[in-house]
Amino acid sequence: MLVTSRNPLRGLLPLASEEEDVELSLDRGTAELLISALLEFIMAGEGGDMPTISIGRG
Repeated sequence: MLVTSRNPLRGLLPLASEEEDVELSLDRGTAELLISALLEFIMAGEGGDMPTISIGRG
């Protein structure tokens, strides 16, 4: 992850696949949507793939 700006928050997230490597350009809103989608995916796990993470606010 490369932060390119802090105000406004922007960055580049490198993603690698078997076919090609790409860089995902992020701003705060896009990053929040990505986190939400990833958490939804992880929470769908069952059995041995049940999530082992917990998120709390202090």
